[in-house]
Amino acid sequence: MIIHTLSLTVTDREVVNAVQRTFEMNKANMPPEAQDKLKNIKDLNLVFANGYLAVSGKFVMGFIPVPFEAQCELSAVDGGGTLAVRLAKVKASLFSGNGASIISALMGQVPPMDGITASGDTLLIRFAPLLAQRGLEVTGRIRSIDILPGQLTFAIA
Repeated sequence: MIIHTLSLTVTDREVVNAVQRTFEMNKANMPPEAQDKLKNIKDLNLVFANGYLAVSGKFVMGFIPVPFEAQCELSAVDGGGTLAVRLAKVKASLFSGNGASIISALMGQVPPMDGITASGDTLLIRFAPLLAQRGLEVTGRIRSIDILPGQLTFAIA
């Protein structure tokens, strides 16, 4: 199957379920120390708001659950071949750092995945290699990204 043009709308609940399934499916490929650290993330939630993605949850440090919130900006880069997820705002108790330090720590905790890289405070996701692993070829580029309450729409052409 080759996808040339597509308008895809997903809800925040669908994204949360997909992320959880992906982590469960890839657990066996993760080093034990990464599995242990991922267990420290509790109550992870993603919500599409007006123009941004809000991520919240708790990170357990010892016995203390530390709540966190982040706002992510989504954009198309590399001529639409890559989705950029920029960690724009971060709020967490007992935390000193910025989006770049969080992205760096995240990338250090999970095994490398073809199509996902980081640059500073931005996670870069190339859909073509990720979908190719599932037998889908994408020839189009991201032309627009619309984030409304509860849903995200990509136009690929």
